[in-house]
Amino acid sequence: MYKPKKNEELFIDPIVQFDREVPERRLYLAVILQALLDATNKTNIIAKDKAKAWFFCSVGVTCENFEFICDSANIDCNSVRGFAYEVINSKQNKNFRYRIYQVLSENK
Repeated sequence: MYKPKKNEELFIDPIVQFDREVPERRLYLAVILQALLDATNKTNIIAKDKAKAWFFCSVGVTCENFEFICDSANIDCNSVRGFAYEVINSKQNKNFRYRIYQVLSENK
């Protein structure tokens, strides 16, 4: 059975919680989760490469966009990068993908 890691709570749990005061945060967190799904996608190499570039960029418009999304989600962009690196390189990223799909489908 897959047990979520503690740092997964930063990204998944806030989406699950209904936030009436800042619903936009859920949107920005969902953007990050979708990028994680894209970055771990084995069938769409183009989406995978673009998502990885989005997470790990250091200059330019793409980097500014990434930092804007993280700031709007109220999450440190370096924490997001570290978490993305963990997920992308994890042997259990299939389980993480499943958890993201569950969360996103519950919140439609």
